[in-house]
Amino acid sequence: MRAELLRNINRGMPDELQKRYRELIASRRAETLTESEHTELLHLTNQVEKYDTERLKYLTELARIRKISLTELLDELGIEPAYT
Repeated sequence: MRAELLRNINRGMPDELQKRYRELIASRRAETLTESEHTELLHLTNQVEKYDTERLKYLTELARIRKISLTELLDELGIEPAYT
């Protein structure tokens, strides 16, 4: 069970998704995002949020099994919050 949770936690988003998401975020910050890119960014944001939600579910379950807080687990695994 723990091994499966760790596999799911460590499974990254597909490289293509991450790359395109970062490109669109950069365009948004530079205020050069087109309307179609904005629509694409909204779609990708939904995908990223679903991935993050699933990962958080696995992290929370592993913390529960280990009987430690989520913060302690993140520290143990060397995971820093993505959004600060």
